[in-house]
Amino acid sequence: MFFGVLTLGFLTWLFISVNSIDTTLTVNTIYELPEFESLDTLPNLDYGDYTVVIDNDIAHKMSDEKKVLPTASTAKMILGLMVMEQKPFNAGENGETITITQEMYERYLWYVAHDGSNTRVSVGEKISEYDALMAVFLASSNNMADSLAIWAFGSMEQYHDFASAKLVEWGIADTSIGVDASGFDASTTSTTADLAMIGQRILSNPVLSTIVGTAEYEIPIAGKIENTNKILGQNRISGIKTGFIGDVSGYCLVSGYLEGGHIITTALLGAPTRLQSFDDSLAVTTAMQDLIKEQTIITTGQTVGYYDSWWTGPVAITANDDLKVIGWKKADKQVDLVMDGEDGSLKVRVGKYDYNVAVTAEKYEMVPTLGERLAHSFGWNHGGMLNTETKENEENESVVEEDVQPVEETEKNTDTNSTSANSQPDNSGNCTLGFGNLMLINPNFPVEVSYIDAQKSQLVSVSSRYGIVEGNAYNGDNLLTVEAAEHLNQMVKAYESDYPGHTFETRSCYRARGTTCGRLCAATGTSDHHTGLTCDLLDPAYGTELDTDTYNQHIDWQWLYANSYKYGFIDRFPAEWAGGSMSEPLNVDANGTTGLYETWHYRYVGVVPATEIATGKYNNGEYDSLEHYLKARGMVSDLKNGKCS
Repeated sequence: MFFGVLTLGFLTWLFISVNSIDTTLTVNTIYELPEFESLDTLPNLDYGDYTVVIDNDIAHKMSDEKKVLPTASTAKMILGLMVMEQKPFNAGENGETITITQEMYERYLWYVAHDGSNTRVSVGEKISEYDALMAVFLASSNNMADSLAIWAFGSMEQYHDFASAKLVEWGIADTSIGVDASGFDASTTSTTADLAMIGQRILSNPVLSTIVGTAEYEIPIAGKIENTNKILGQNRISGIKTGFIGDVSGYCLVSGYLEGGHIITTALLGAPTRLQSFDDSLAVTTAMQDLIKEQTIITTGQTVGYYDSWWTGPVAITANDDLKVIGWKKADKQVDLVMDGEDGSLKVRVGKYDYNVAVTAEKYEMVPTLGERLAHSFGWNHGGMLNTETKENEENESVVEEDVQPVEETEKNTDTNSTSANSQPDNSGNCTLGFGNLMLINPNFPVEVSYIDAQKSQLVSVSSRYGIVEGNAYNGDNLLTVEAAEHLNQMVKAYESDYPGHTFETRSCYRARGTTCGRLCAATGTSDHHTGLTCDLLDPAYGTELDTDTYNQHIDWQWLYANSYKYGFIDRFPAEWAGGSMSEPLNVDANGTTGLYETWHYRYVGVVPATEIATGKYNNGEYDSLEHYLKARGMVSDLKNGKCS
């Protein structure tokens, strides 16, 4: 009887215990957005003001003070947008036809008499809408701006009313439309924030973005016109509009460029001279491009959170895709992990833009089984925190300079083991930095930003020292180590001697930060351009594009492949070691495959190693990769996991 009661009591307890167990399945987020760089380091001007806008989000204002000033000819941006609202047409089309009236002709005569920018017209002349907009934006034609307003809206008054209402609708609140459409009169006023926002709309419009990016054009009667924006094309600047009204507000400039599909615009008001407006706008844009760049903040397979329950324990939730964004320190940033069973989404907000990355739980069990419930009743529990830490490697894998020896003890090669003037302490965990000219920086042998920045102070400008031109300054600095710079100069002179009238220019040498544009780019810490030993080279006579498909058309690249080793340089990413076509995913393997093919990318390693690599001493007489060469010489033991011998 006693045992029967005891058994019944136990079973009753067990039944209640099993059925009253908390079966909450919690979702925990462990992903945090990176700390983006601050724009506070952008230049300050001792006059006027400027504002930076990214994707319709104000990212930086030089001053919190709202300065409302005459827009000058930047008012023509508003006119262009309003015409495209009222009389839209598609890219590749010419729009409607405008017939020049007596009123339009008289406005032309008025601007001529008052020394305003103008386009010659005659009564009865017919001009396409597209050509008229070209005259407005390239030649800053005042009479054509007014003519377009009258043609599209019927009168200047009706244009004023339409434009004013549309700006309010767009949330551009500090801009006032004056008595003309050209901005010649000081009555059209705005702020740098509003003008930068207006510039965003210009670059978002396929027709207008093409027009503002055109350097020169020919229209009827007036003939050839040139863009007044003299920094167009520099540092990727794609427009947009210049302006000037005497001493009223100084020179104005609104410029923009694209970064990974994002639109970035800057508006500057109040420059004392036209040249100053160009110089300062270019300086701001250059500084922005160092700070604002697309970067991968989430990678495929990255753990972003975990499920947790007492019956499963922590279950990792991983990202299914990469996420690339641009960001800045003061941008609004939010992260939210939302799960629906084993699938879900990591919702990320940066600035005004929302991104969703699909995520998946590694394994998923919605509710505990009966067996798990029974076990839990007796104290069994899997729950806990997800361990995301990796174990420290107990072995000391760093290589100090004196330990680096060639495979063949009889070799006496100062080039190979030279640390050169730029060597820094190995503060990054990259064991090859003690190799000097043979250092290896790639995704498997990364370096820290602190190392990259320290490296820069040891480099010299090949432009100022040897006159070698940097053909694409926005993409890096024309800097090399003293040793590499001298050898580059010798190589350039040899090429000029072989091909009189030709020369090499660089397309970036040292880069302080990486890029994220696909397989041909490398994230910060993984780029060969961090070494101070690398340059992209081409002869401008054979084109301006860095494209492997044009290799046969580039005598310069063929010359480099055949001769660069004589001056200590190697083809860093030869086709033989690309690991497949460039349309395939990056393939860096343990044997020395680089995963890249770049016919223009040359790296200084020293004359002896370069000769051994180019002649295939360790690769059966075929061009070697730096990775395979280091492994064949016994200097690197594991190319996949970044280990030295």
